[in-house]
Amino acid sequence: MAGVATRRERRLALLETTESVPIRFAIVGVQKAATSTLYAMLVRHPRIVGGPQKELRFFIEDRDWEAPDYSSYRRPRLKPTTDLAGDATPAYLFWPRALERMHAYRPEMRLVATFRDPVERACSQWAMERVRHEDYPDLPEAMAMYGADPLPESLPEARSGPALQRSLFARGRYGAQVERGLAVFPREQWLFLEFRDLLAEHQRTLDLTTDHLGIDRFRRHPDLLQRSATPTRNAGTAPTVAALDQLVAGYADDLALFERLTDVDTSSWPTRRVLSGELPIEEFHAKVCGKLGLST
Repeated sequence: MAGVATRRERRLALLETTESVPIRFAIVGVQKAATSTLYAMLVRHPRIVGGPQKELRFFIEDRDWEAPDYSSYRRPRLKPTTDLAGDATPAYLFWPRALERMHAYRPEMRLVATFRDPVERACSQWAMERVRHEDYPDLPEAMAMYGADPLPESLPEARSGPALQRSLFARGRYGAQVERGLAVFPREQWLFLEFRDLLAEHQRTLDLTTDHLGIDRFRRHPDLLQRSATPTRNAGTAPTVAALDQLVAGYADDLALFERLTDVDTSSWPTRRVLSGELPIEEFHAKVCGKLGLST
């Protein structure tokens, strides 16, 4: 996308003329779970470097990974007080080998990941893709084509865009992703956050994050800067209740694994509530379609 390319060019140009700071922490996932919101607030901290290009995407690009050049994996120091730079690329947790590459770069990296209900997350990504791509399939077709996709073991790095566009439902297999991540970085280097908690208690979330990064808490917390909200008017047909029920059932084992591996409270997630019998699938279906503006 032109905007991403422009921001990248601005950052690289600044690196040519400005003192810079190496990347020492990363928000690695997940897409459509308030990563942009969290990062936009974090860069208000007097020690954290801001600047163009939120997503550096370094570890999912086609590079010589036998001898990578890290010289561009930095941020320009635009203020004298800033000395801590981060990367906020939510594809890292999902992308095969990205975390291994990150570990080779800096084994002591501090990592942050936010999570939300996997079906709601997928629907939010679907709405985003519909805005970006006119020919993106209706939600029922997307569910039929991609709904059962597992976490991939390899992806084409020369053109990552199409693979990411098809990742609607695989990206919600959080248990498999966290299990893979914990095999690379020890648990103490991870901070796992929950989407609704972040939005409801953003000051507490910021305190948890700055504590995790080893810097002072905000003296004055920034306001909640909510970014990239889900479009609520979407053309196309609604999925059937049966199709949604099948999609929810496909997350059962992975969600159980995710709950064992993290301290994230998933009790309010509709997918968890449907699986436990607490929430009728018909109510979840009505909520999903209402949120997206799809007629049933």
